[in-house]
Amino acid sequence: MTAVTVEYIWLDGGSLSPLNKGGDPTQQLRSKTKVLYFADDDILDDDDNLMFTMDDVPDWSFDGSSTNQAEGGNSDRYLKPVFLCGHPMREDGFIVMCEVLMPDGETPHVSNTRAKLRDVLDHVPTTEEPIFGLEQEYFLLQNHVPLGCHTPYGPTNPTDQFKPNVHNITQGQYYCAVGNQNVFGRNIMNMHMDACIQAGLLVAGTNLEVAPGQAEIQIGPLDPLMVADQLWVARWLLQRIAEGFDTEVSFAAKPFPNLNGSGCHANFSTASMRQKATVVGDTTKGIDAINAWCEAARGRTHEHLAAYGYGIEARLTGEHETCSYQDFKYGVSDRTASIRIPLATANGGCGYLEDRRPNANANPYDVCRVMLETLLSAGAEASYD
Repeated sequence: MTAVTVEYIWLDGGSLSPLNKGGDPTQQLRSKTKVLYFADDDILDDDDNLMFTMDDVPDWSFDGSSTNQAEGGNSDRYLKPVFLCGHPMREDGFIVMCEVLMPDGETPHVSNTRAKLRDVLDHVPTTEEPIFGLEQEYFLLQNHVPLGCHTPYGPTNPTDQFKPNVHNITQGQYYCAVGNQNVFGRNIMNMHMDACIQAGLLVAGTNLEVAPGQAEIQIGPLDPLMVADQLWVARWLLQRIAEGFDTEVSFAAKPFPNLNGSGCHANFSTASMRQKATVVGDTTKGIDAINAWCEAARGRTHEHLAAYGYGIEARLTGEHETCSYQDFKYGVSDRTASIRIPLATANGGCGYLEDRRPNANANPYDVCRVMLETLLSAGAEASYD
């Protein structure tokens, strides 16, 4: 007999979720573990390697009345497994991302933003082959301040006496830095990256960010559903690892007004955007599709900002490498723009764009959905009818 553990992960109802404070509507991760038992001959190959696939993962249910997804009198909600990967913290363990369904086992719950992304994808021409790369920033906190800082009220213990006050910091020395005086939380950042790779997630890289105790991990490039699934699993793994260090992970958009906020920049490309010019000197292929998307996004600013996470007005101020939420602009190599067109894309005439507006707390299903809706509004669907 072989025991296999499966960690079921799902998104709660957000808004009035018990995990939220101050009216924050952001959906939070929930998880629980199921132990499955198999006869050895059914689950092990001739070399005793585990043969476990999505087909072995059953649907499950949970108490939706505790997650703002049901009333107590009719509280069961279904978990539908949609993405399976390894569990780097458990031998013979797996993690499965799930969609939340209503009691009939078919109808998506209103909080099921993945289902809404699936619906939009059905209208995107398969020939466009949209791909995303997401840059997840976050803060590592202890006593509600970033690692490497002490509270505004002074050091909480003798070892903090040489740390700066969180409200009196000059940024600049922390980005991609090295050295004990500049780096706080590298052990967690690196353990997280290694865990994601071990789980089978497509990690592009990781780095320390502009503020102390701030870091980033990049997931992708992948198709819309896969990149969002993997980012949610990466967020879950980060919080699980930080638990072991008595450290809080903050995905808040702007937790400290004097420091850089945290974003989840969305790098986006389609087959049209990646189309190379066929004539030497002609740069009017992919870059035209990129510019067309940017112009379509200009007319859908409200829809994008609504999908890009709670507290976006506090982060997109026009300072700290942002464009004000009240403005819209795009430009080559411009990190003060809403949309940055990378220099290599501009020079090559094709490639991808970076939407710098999504918050760190943005739901990646919503981010991909609204960006694909803008693609459709720019004429992608009609041009392939």
